[in-house]
Amino acid sequence: MKNNKSKRIASYIVMPLLFIILGFIVLFISGKPVAAMIEAYGNMIITKGAPGYGNEYDPELSKLVMNKKSTFHTNQIQVPALETHYANLYCERVELDAPVYYGDSDTVLSYGVGQYAASGLPGEGKPILIGGHDATYFAPLEHINIGDIVTIETNYGQFEYKVAATRITDALETDSYDLSQAKEQLILYTCYPFNQLLGDSSERFFVYCDRILDSETVSE
Repeated sequence: MKNNKSKRIASYIVMPLLFIILGFIVLFISGKPVAAMIEAYGNMIITKGAPGYGNEYDPELSKLVMNKKSTFHTNQIQVPALETHYANLYCERVELDAPVYYGDSDTVLSYGVGQYAASGLPGEGKPILIGGHDATYFAPLEHINIGDIVTIETNYGQFEYKVAATRITDALETDSYDLSQAKEQLILYTCYPFNQLLGDSSERFFVYCDRILDSETVSE
């Protein structure tokens, strides 16, 4: 009798513990794809000198006045404050239309696309690295082709770039871009595959554009 009572007591303790353990296992399995997606977005690109994702937020985002002048002076190029809207980026054929912010925090990427602050500005003659989320502002990159024209408009001039190549790389690949090259190359990147809500977006999609017709540079 005493043994039966002990067995009943043990069953009251063991069974709930088993259900709790099974519940944790189910939650872990079902939540893993979502966690992987969040981790992938948080590590959109982790190559050499890659953009970081801080939490700083400047509520006074500037209202950009575009300038489509045919000429501009190089001394008009000024480094924007972090998290300010300093340009707009277009590609008419694929209906790409995105505000460009200086910096690449999570907040910036919720408002538009973000430029890595260690890359060049339009007109400087240096590589420009801009990233955005594949499910929002950079979703049109899925349909971009070689030869498409990408335009950046700033408050000091308009700049045009022609798509020269695209590339899919692993997130850990370290030679996806070169910011030390002596030419103005526009480099756009996003997570890949596009619009993958579940699973690990462990690859990156890069678009490489060469500068062509734009505002004429006038040096002082």
